[in-house]
Amino acid sequence: MNQAPNNQEMSGSETKTPPHAPSAGIRAWPVFLIAAGQLIATVLFSRYGTTNIQNGVALGGIPLAALVLTLVWWLAASKVPWWNRFAGVLLFAGAIAAVLFSQRSVEMGALLLAAALPYMIYGVAVVLAATYPVRWATKRWVLLVMLLCCTMVFCAMRVDSIAGNLRPVTSWRWTPTAVQRSVSLAEFLAQETANVPQTAGEDDWPDFLGANRDGYARGVRFSTDWETEPPQEVWRRPIGPGWSSFIAVGDYLFTQEQRGENELVTCYRADNGAPVWQNSIEAMFEDAMGLGPRATPVFHEGRLYTQGGAGILQCLDAATGETLWLRDVAVDADTRVPGYGFVSSPLVTDGLVVVFTGGDDGSNVIAYHQEDGAVVWQAGRRAAGYCSPQPGVVAGVPQILMASNFGIQAFNIPDGNVLWEHHWDIRTNPRCVQPVVKDNAYVMFGGTGTSGSRLLQVRSVDDGWQVEEQWSTRQFRPYFNNGVLYDGHYYGYDGDRLACLDLETGERLWAGERYGGQLLFVEDMALLLVLSESGHVALLRATPERFEEVTRFHALTGKTWNHPIVHRGRLYVRNAEEAACFELPQATTP
Repeated sequence: MNQAPNNQEMSGSETKTPPHAPSAGIRAWPVFLIAAGQLIATVLFSRYGTTNIQNGVALGGIPLAALVLTLVWWLAASKVPWWNRFAGVLLFAGAIAAVLFSQRSVEMGALLLAAALPYMIYGVAVVLAATYPVRWATKRWVLLVMLLCCTMVFCAMRVDSIAGNLRPVTSWRWTPTAVQRSVSLAEFLAQETANVPQTAGEDDWPDFLGANRDGYARGVRFSTDWETEPPQEVWRRPIGPGWSSFIAVGDYLFTQEQRGENELVTCYRADNGAPVWQNSIEAMFEDAMGLGPRATPVFHEGRLYTQGGAGILQCLDAATGETLWLRDVAVDADTRVPGYGFVSSPLVTDGLVVVFTGGDDGSNVIAYHQEDGAVVWQAGRRAAGYCSPQPGVVAGVPQILMASNFGIQAFNIPDGNVLWEHHWDIRTNPRCVQPVVKDNAYVMFGGTGTSGSRLLQVRSVDDGWQVEEQWSTRQFRPYFNNGVLYDGHYYGYDGDRLACLDLETGERLWAGERYGGQLLFVEDMALLLVLSESGHVALLRATPERFEEVTRFHALTGKTWNHPIVHRGRLYVRNAEEAACFELPQATTP
């Protein structure tokens, strides 16, 4: 008679969860899948992605998608108590806001947040996996501690700039900023006179990308057996921020850098890196890409021509650094300093100093008189861009090629009249890479993102000029890394991945490592010398058959975007933190 009630009592007791049992009702497996999917997608984009758009998807798109899926799981499928769900959303939103507004601008905060979100989501998955046997009342506090720790770590970071793959370059808040580091650099106590030749020699590097602005190192040979005989460091020194490259004339190096609130043009001895003189003006430009001037000085007939990030164009005595004349490009073009600064290296040709301004129609390119800085002509369509004026001979006519976000224009040197143009608008990012001329009749240029590259055939005809597109490809999308033309092939970058392009067909023949950075071509050895964004120097064979790295060594620390140069058997490299000189090992065979 009493058996049934006793059975009912046992059944009821079996359905109760003891207070010490794990919270088996929490559905955690979806967040494990989300975290794993995020990791796999990130690895795949890192392995196979190339362009800045793909990098942007990897940086922001994947974490955003993972965040949305995590919120859906948390609110709709996690099975945690409802008030905990709402509290968790509020706490996560607070963490996001803390990271977002922890930087000097919302844009910088957004970059840091994109880097922080994956770790927050990984953290949730790890905590739930590690505390699986623990009841929810305890588990939720572990989640809270993880979220607070992750938020504090990222809020303790400072975004200094953006890397070539769009990821933030960070440092701890208690370390000096780029401006503070530049102020702390040793002052130029010496203001000496450099014994500079009046004209550059055949083995000098007097201009942006070399004597012909083509990235060629001519008359250079050295051993490539860097395993047994690596390049020997001759000197190393700290240097002010800036993306200017070195030029080398005679026994001296010239570059531009930032020191505190002053832009400097500096001269160093090539043999030991000792400072010789400085020219200082009160100007400073800083954006998400970094601090300091961007353009490379140009040497011509005993003078230097320089353009700072804020648009100050100077002509200096190369021996003393004395200013001979000065112009404000922004004032002359009636424009503002672009959001990315003035980056154009001046072109000195036929008695003119030609610069790109990014200004309005009719003042996008300005030519100044070489001797006194008087404006000779202004021309060009309104367009932004990073490119510098490029000299070229097309159909037998010397001209100035100017690639910009408009497309490309060719100017008559004496008067600035437009000879020909090709409209190919770009909106995703500024056009950065110098155009190249092939066989006196073809011009190739390109742009990043969805643009790609094009080859134009340009003819001089009776009634003017004829421009015909030969091919257009999206397989080769150069960003800010210049390339070189050799034996009918272009070696440069598809995004940040080194690649080879057949100039006759427009076919990308191979895509290699994601070096980023910049390169030059060692003509006598048919080798590409790459200074990667991470500060490595690599040698590669310039062959269309395959990607082949010969050797490499580590040269610099920190983000490296500056072009390398080779001068008198030595390699000179710099970035925004340090400069170094290496003796290249002598060639053992002819």
